[in-house]
Amino acid sequence: MKVELLAPGGSYESVIAALNAGADAVYVGGELFGARASANNLTKEQLIEVIEYAHINCKKIYLTVNTLIKDNEIETNLFDYLLPLYNAGLDAVIVQDMGVLLFIRECFPDLAIHASTQMTITGEYTANTLKDLGVKRLVMPRELSLEEISTIYKSTGIEIESFVHGALCYCYSGQCLLSSFIGGRSGNRGRCAQPCRMEYDVIKDGKIINPGNSKYVLSPKDICTLEILPEIIEAGVFSLKIEGRMKKLEYIAGVVSIYRKYIDLYLNNPDNYRVDKKDLNLLADLFNRNGFSSSYYKVHNGKNMISLKKPEFREENREFTTYLKETYSGKQLKKHININITFKENKNIVATTKVQGNEISVEGGIPFVAKNKPIDLETIEKQMKKTGNTEFIVDKITVDMDDGLFVPIGALNDLRRQLIEKIYCYYREKDKRNNAVKKKALNEENFQKQGFKLNVLVSDIKQLEVALKNQYVSVIYIESFILQNNMIKDLISKIHNAGKLLYIAMPYVFRKKEKDVFNKTMRNYVKLIDGVLIRNIEEYEYLKTLDMEINYVFDYNVYAYNKISKEYYNLHENVITTTPIELNQKELIYRGCSGEEFIVYGYIPVMISAGCCLKTCDNCTHANETYSIKDRLGNIFKTKCVCSSCYNIMYNCNPLSLISYSGNIKRMSPSSVRLMFSRESEKETERILNKAVQSFFEDVVVTEENASTRGHFKRGVL
Repeated sequence: MKVELLAPGGSYESVIAALNAGADAVYVGGELFGARASANNLTKEQLIEVIEYAHINCKKIYLTVNTLIKDNEIETNLFDYLLPLYNAGLDAVIVQDMGVLLFIRECFPDLAIHASTQMTITGEYTANTLKDLGVKRLVMPRELSLEEISTIYKSTGIEIESFVHGALCYCYSGQCLLSSFIGGRSGNRGRCAQPCRMEYDVIKDGKIINPGNSKYVLSPKDICTLEILPEIIEAGVFSLKIEGRMKKLEYIAGVVSIYRKYIDLYLNNPDNYRVDKKDLNLLADLFNRNGFSSSYYKVHNGKNMISLKKPEFREENREFTTYLKETYSGKQLKKHININITFKENKNIVATTKVQGNEISVEGGIPFVAKNKPIDLETIEKQMKKTGNTEFIVDKITVDMDDGLFVPIGALNDLRRQLIEKIYCYYREKDKRNNAVKKKALNEENFQKQGFKLNVLVSDIKQLEVALKNQYVSVIYIESFILQNNMIKDLISKIHNAGKLLYIAMPYVFRKKEKDVFNKTMRNYVKLIDGVLIRNIEEYEYLKTLDMEINYVFDYNVYAYNKISKEYYNLHENVITTTPIELNQKELIYRGCSGEEFIVYGYIPVMISAGCCLKTCDNCTHANETYSIKDRLGNIFKTKCVCSSCYNIMYNCNPLSLISYSGNIKRMSPSSVRLMFSRESEKETERILNKAVQSFFEDVVVTEENASTRGHFKRGVL
């Protein structure tokens, strides 16, 4: 198979319809750990049934386990949840959590692992690392260009999966906390409330710059890539993925059938590849948000990718949906087989067939010598072809029969049933596994304490000046987007002369453009800095190639959500992790926080996007500006344009503040706490920093900041 058409399956019926419509594989959710928790996900029994159905028809089933998973869930549910599916021959799991990846690799050695788009794989360094960990396939972020995808494929040779049709998130997958922070429904846990589909005002310099019917600035159009499908395949994409596990059966069957048509057209005759506008119209009839875009494959972002206005009511194309239901729903694909039957006097009847090159045979009774009329070939064929409501059609029957024999009709029917059942058994047994090994729970690792530190992240020079004056500050993180060549050397000297360490806070995404920017601004100074704050595994693997003998702090968005992932990252040389910000206090204590950094203050980024509302509103100046996004409840989310790399950081409307919980936090034994300053003035920075010193070092009881939030420290996420 040169390419794979991969379809969504949000229910048992839609999985069957997708396979019937031409999908080579279907990705489905079970009752746990899927990124679409509210879909009509399949039960264990249904999953085993669709695995068998797919395998009979030489197709595959992948299970979504693509959420962050807590320690108690790994210890009590994960193994038992996967075991019957693994034993039944499940083809692969799609995984976000590094701890889950390592758990599955150890417990289920023959199960293929696909790295989810939620892992935010932005380059070849991460790709090679995951390949070394045994990952078979990478699901690309939707934001990557064809050039970037091709580079990853050529550098690794690993299977590439990429989205070709369906809904498009505004934020980089795996980097969105908006739903989590404003409503407690985490996209990392499969419960996104889709706040990007709501109305917002974009405010710059006190003025709304998206007046009228243009409020859906965070709502991308659905993507449709039929017209560039050959280019996607030629870039190295093996699996062409359709989004839509929340969609109706008709949508899934319709989209799959149309993409099947064009994939086959390309594979059979690439020079004559043409797209019929009628098919584009049919896709639009099934679902669209004010038209389609071709995603980020050829553009970095743009106004034409955004819906802007509320999608209009679409009148159903009844003729098309009726056709889809009648053609693909409630029916079975048929496997064509040939049967050889031998009738010999005084010997048992033998029926044989070949399945995937393997001979399957059954024996019946001994035929009688005919007293009157011997059995004829027509009767034998008629009875042996009555496969009824099974997945098999008999094309040809070959009979080797002695003359003058008779066999009752019932005996032929029994022979046929035995043969069909043995074929079923072959498919069930050939994919079964029994080599799963249950992993023992980890204990919290006790890191050697090296003293408790206060570290500060700054986003401008005024905040830096405040941090330099405070004797309790040990490490100063400087956001890379404020650094320029003419200032770096002086900053390094200034910070070191103040007796503090300088860590560079790396970009939130790290693609080719970010690597180019880093090489221009920081390459000559990497030997002089003390460490880096890592926001993406690509950065870590890239920096290791520079032979930098420095310290690495993995930020909260390089998720160490459970003990397994925490242990894995901390086994790397000179690496510490940041405690997860979506676990509550009880969960953090159980997981363990020793040796880590704990964020106790800051406006947490809730969206990292390739999209830019200023560009969407025709107001882009490429000047690293900050603007505001205001929701219907009056909440204001400050958003920073990082123009050198062309991405946006949207900060939460209220700052996280856990400064008054110093006793609780210190009892968890982190090695340091961090204050993150983004939009604070010089005076605000000084006040908050002094309050943190009082609480964590002077045991003074302090009150929290006005309008601040405790985040998930108390409530957590489901």
